[in-house]
Amino acid sequence: MFTTEYSIWFLPLCLVIALLYAAVLYYKADKPELSLWIKRIAFLARTLTIFILLFLLLNPLIKTIRKEKEKPILVLGIDNSESLRLCKDSAFYATEFQEQMNESVKRLKKDYRVDTYIIGDSIKTGMEMDFKDKETNLSAFFEFIKAKYINRNVGAVILISDGIFNAGQNPLYVAGELKYPIYTLALGDTNKRKDVFIAKINHNKTVYKNNFFPIEVLVKANKLLNQKAVLQVKKDDNVVFEKQISITNNEYSEWIRMSFQAKESGLHRYHVLISPVEDELTTMNNTSDVFVEVIDKREKIAIIYHAPHPDVSAIIQSLKISDMYEIESFPVDKFNKPVNEYDILILHQLPSKSNPAKTLTDDIRKIGIPVLYILGKQSHLALLNSMNIGLQISITREMYNDAYALYNSNFSIFSVSATLQQILGDLPPIQVPFGAYYPANSSHILMYQKIGNVATTYPLMLFNQQLDHKTAVFIGEGLWRWRNYNYLYAGNHESFDEMVSKTMQYLSVKEDKSFFRIGSKNVFNENDNILFDAEFYNRNYELINDPEVNLVISDKKKQYTYVFSRMVKSYHLDAGRLPVGDYHWKATLTHGGEKYQKTGYFSVKEIQIETINLVADHQLLSNLSSNSQAEMFYPTQWNELEKTIKNNDEIKTIVHYNPKHTSLLNIFILSLGIFFLLGTEWILRKWSGTY
Repeated sequence: MFTTEYSIWFLPLCLVIALLYAAVLYYKADKPELSLWIKRIAFLARTLTIFILLFLLLNPLIKTIRKEKEKPILVLGIDNSESLRLCKDSAFYATEFQEQMNESVKRLKKDYRVDTYIIGDSIKTGMEMDFKDKETNLSAFFEFIKAKYINRNVGAVILISDGIFNAGQNPLYVAGELKYPIYTLALGDTNKRKDVFIAKINHNKTVYKNNFFPIEVLVKANKLLNQKAVLQVKKDDNVVFEKQISITNNEYSEWIRMSFQAKESGLHRYHVLISPVEDELTTMNNTSDVFVEVIDKREKIAIIYHAPHPDVSAIIQSLKISDMYEIESFPVDKFNKPVNEYDILILHQLPSKSNPAKTLTDDIRKIGIPVLYILGKQSHLALLNSMNIGLQISITREMYNDAYALYNSNFSIFSVSATLQQILGDLPPIQVPFGAYYPANSSHILMYQKIGNVATTYPLMLFNQQLDHKTAVFIGEGLWRWRNYNYLYAGNHESFDEMVSKTMQYLSVKEDKSFFRIGSKNVFNENDNILFDAEFYNRNYELINDPEVNLVISDKKKQYTYVFSRMVKSYHLDAGRLPVGDYHWKATLTHGGEKYQKTGYFSVKEIQIETINLVADHQLLSNLSSNSQAEMFYPTQWNELEKTIKNNDEIKTIVHYNPKHTSLLNIFILSLGIFFLLGTEWILRKWSGTY
């Protein structure tokens, strides 16, 4: 089957032109030297040549249908977390079970495409288990499948796990969005065994110098009735707290509270340990470290609002978890203090339609105090447009959209955790003004608005700095729903609190006037890569990265030497993972004969979350399977699992018919045909003596 780029009705015209051209050449001109049969053959050759050339000008295309078979895909996810190394069947899982799994995968590959992944700190391709990953994020595995295998012939998911998850969302919610069966193979032990452990520690991450701060430790014990243990807290190898614990039942649980004074500024480690008990399952969960940063000065924040609102309450609750902030809140008509008493202002729906707050906004302009503006239905947008906040909003009538958050992957003024990035797309919608949005060129957009399924370039939250005045703008109402959603799906408010705290940190940080600047965290988890960013400015305060930046990281035993990589105009260093411990660092560079140096410290924290809960959750695995019309199996049932998959008529090869268009201009044999016709005509005329 063929078609042409231009109308097929041009074909008769091509034939007429070819016939006329050949007729004029051979019949109108008197050529007695050509015999009749030669003239006819030459006429035919010239007609075909001209017709083919004209036909090719129409760009004819040959359409072919290619039949392709796509095998069903089985996505196999294998739990590689540390909890499986601590269960009673760990030796079996490391040897015989892996052999059985490899053999089963080989058999399945005869009829299916089998993609295998390791689940733990991250999702990795492969199937070699060492049970060393420090976290289990099952929801991330299902999110990965949903994104990677869109519009693919996925027959089923096979999840091999103990059902224990300690990172991300509840996997049941994410798995419910998949449209194929999830077969589970249940590992681990559902029985509780003798163990005393530190289940949870509550503490403030930052405290104000000379203040007292609490630490709360949840001690649990299983099947250790009438046993005794000792809880200690150490700082700099000195015991600062000790308590003897009497275990009064076989499912013992007790919160132990203590208080300490923050006497010195800096980062402080508190080592919490509980003495081991004879015959307990493991002692890896008997210790934990707490890091507390002591600061000299608290940021004073005033929250000023048009009217009481649940969004205001959500912000206040988030700020109160940190000792870094001293918070006061006022209705706008009761606020009569000088704004220069505060480090940051949060204005909720101000200026408003009923209260322009002129004195307040004039003082903000004069002093240049950092402000977080939270917009809502009572916000006076025309006044806000005149205040140089980094955004203009143009509306023709008062209407509102439901906007979902869409994270901007190019946002760079501060880091955003992977957990917060992931949860942003799932949060409830925010009510935003319907109109056109014009962010300033100096603005940095953290998240965009997604209206329904349409991603827009309208900002939902942005940050701006003009001269020394910093602003942040959140557009819309519904922040309280975000905080509730965070708790509903993660059991905590950490992602919401991160968004609020990093906004406050951005607004509170004073402009660094030094030429050499280093950015990094003070605390890393042991499964984190140690990351540094650096900037260097010349005497004209132009950002450059010509000189080499060196970094030395040291602890009591060893030194590690690195060289920063150059980015566009800055520097970046990924130092990889380091052992648990306390470290100092020194960054140096030389430019124009002058040496520059920055120093700091950080700690690498041990992750013991996998050792806290060692009781397998087979009910979760069963729910994952039953909710997707699949089944749960056990390690000895590989054959049954294979048979069930093969007997599932929904898991089948699908056929794709892919059309392909090939231009005749690209067919070499057609060119040879044209040369053959021209050659034939030339030979006949040469032979007849007309050339």
